[in-house]
Amino acid sequence: MELLLAVIVITSFLTIFLLVIGLRGRTESELVRKRLREFHSGGEPEVDVLDRELQKSFRERVIWPMINKIIGAVIRMTPSGAAAVTQSKLDAAGNPANLGVREFFGVRLFGASMALVVGLLVFFFTRPIMSLGMSLAAAILFLVIIGIMPDYILQVKVNARQVSIRKSLPDISDLLLVSVEAGLSFDAAMQRVVEKVKGPLSDEFARILQELRLGKLRAQALRDMAKRTGVEDISIFVAAIYQADQLGVSVARVLRVQGQTLRNRRVQRIREVAAKLPVKMLFPLIFFILPAIFLVILVPGMLSIMQALGGMGR
Repeated sequence: MELLLAVIVITSFLTIFLLVIGLRGRTESELVRKRLREFHSGGEPEVDVLDRELQKSFRERVIWPMINKIIGAVIRMTPSGAAAVTQSKLDAAGNPANLGVREFFGVRLFGASMALVVGLLVFFFTRPIMSLGMSLAAAILFLVIIGIMPDYILQVKVNARQVSIRKSLPDISDLLLVSVEAGLSFDAAMQRVVEKVKGPLSDEFARILQELRLGKLRAQALRDMAKRTGVEDISIFVAAIYQADQLGVSVARVLRVQGQTLRNRRVQRIREVAAKLPVKMLFPLIFFILPAIFLVILVPGMLSIMQALGGMGR
């Protein structure tokens, strides 16, 4: 049994080591050296495939293809819609660290390997001081916590980005309204927002402008933004702009109405959060504040009573 656990620990450490080396990717100095080699070898005869392959580092020839195969096998074993769901979450989070689906599954695999190693170490270290069931439960607990950490962090980033977009949308809508009323087109107004405002919603507008330059229709680009962010206010805003384009209604009028609506919705959300505060304050009040108050009030009285009873006993 101990030999099997030792083999599992060694295998997990090797897996983590290979993943760290492979996922680290090329450094900037390596890329510069490669470009310099390609530049200096411009006038030389072309190197054949075998020599070009042998010129690569061990990581490029062996480790990274091996990791790609492992990640590909993990992706094939996942349900059919898991890759699409992961991609939508990465888009909603703003593609942190430029991660794609394949890279994120690699991070998941790294987290699972790390969780296995930590779980086995916890089992080994707690076995002498705990029962077998308690040690196994502690190892499984660490395994679950570390294993779900990548998905949890991604979901936290998604929620934080959606909250930031929801908060900044009324102000950006007002800036769009002022720009359109000043005589700019809606696309020029979005460009003005990108120049003047920094944040996730401004980044989404910059992506829309880039897609428009590549030939995508504005209505489709706006719908893709609403789907990508997953914010209800953005979907309503995009639907209003689309209807204004289709019906020939003034965009400025639609923006004015939408700005007022968004501000009302923001006030309602603030009031809703404020209404939940008394309930949320109830638990710290019961478990932390009231016991301290009771100690401050009751302990001096109890000490006085004990002193009085002690004096009567004499």
